Amino acid sequence: MNNTIFGHTTIKKEAVPIFFGKRGKDEELETILVETEVFSCMDETCIGWMRKEFVSDDLLCPMCGKEMIQEIRELPKI
Repeated sequence: MNNTIFGHTTIKKEAVPIFFGKRGKDEELETILVETEVFSCMDETCIGWMRKEFVSDDLLCPMCGKEMIQEIRELPKI
């Protein structure tokens, strides 16, 4: 519907519903933690680490280039 007010044309628009996929507290998915082999940086100032499946052959930290050591962490299952 067009209306003219003070020489300006206005257009009436209808509201469009917007839905969000927010889950209720009862429906939240449970995070399953498993013991996972990872390699972490030996440098105390670096927080770099990666899962064993993604580590490079040279075993160097991708963030700082220092050596990495193997350890076990509880991480979400992928």
